[in-house]
Amino acid sequence: MKRISLLALFLASLLILLACSPREEQSQPTSRSQSTVSPKILDGLDAREALALANKWQTSNPKVTSFITPEKISFEFPNKKTVKISLPEDSMMVALAPYVNSTHPCETHYMSGCQGELVDVPIKVLALQVDGTVLIDRTMKTMSNGFIELWLPRNKNISLTLESMDGKAEGEITTFSDSNTCITTFQLL
Repeated sequence: MKRISLLALFLASLLILLACSPREEQSQPTSRSQSTVSPKILDGLDAREALALANKWQTSNPKVTSFITPEKISFEFPNKKTVKISLPEDSMMVALAPYVNSTHPCETHYMSGCQGELVDVPIKVLALQVDGTVLIDRTMKTMSNGFIELWLPRNKNISLTLESMDGKAEGEITTFSDSNTCITTFQLL
């Protein structure tokens, strides 16, 4: 009887050990989106490449916080490591979230968190300098976060016209060192 009890105890212990074993996790390949991302992946990236990666990480690595100021793109990792990548001296990025019904107040664009109303919507964008110089004149599609990203020259007042099937919006934005990188005030009427 003692032998059966010891055998039962041994088998129960073995089952518990096997159930808690990380063997299944180790045998399964992990995708980059499921693994912890190293800050080293940003080494050597320019601002545009870093921005594209930040947009991708919005859903694939939501624990990485990323945002853009007029001067740099910042990444904050779960281990508290921060990486900053400078924007070009002659241009900066402004993220626009045109809307029809709902918006949110925003000054600094968080690629890891900002969400606009209109997703995958074609928007005709016309951006003009004060002297009439055309900076952008083309149709762009809002991304999965509802934003359009515009790379614009620094230290300018820029007139914007946005048009879609939902309506038209006009206004002015700026690209100075104290300008907003997140614009959510263009309502399509």
